[in-house]
Amino acid sequence: MLEILYRDSLCIAVNKPAGMLVHRSWLDSRETVFVMQTLRNQTGRHVFPVHRLDRPTSGVLLFAFNKESARALTQQFERKNV
Repeated sequence: MLEILYRDSLCIAVNKPAGMLVHRSWLDSRETVFVMQTLRNQTGRHVFPVHRLDRPTSGVLLFAFNKESARALTQQFERKNV
């Protein structure tokens, strides 16, 4: 079960543990546990990743509940000057 840090009608933020893949990947075809699927099972809703974190990285991971919100949030991440 993932720790939910924030949730509203458009998005959800979770605490991604280190060592967990965000989604199915060719990087490890034997892996069976992913953040996206775990979150879908936990919320009963389809989720769209707004960004990713590398497998060894822990931290806040943001998902949207629909494609339009995912697109808008992703654009906000892209516009942010770091």
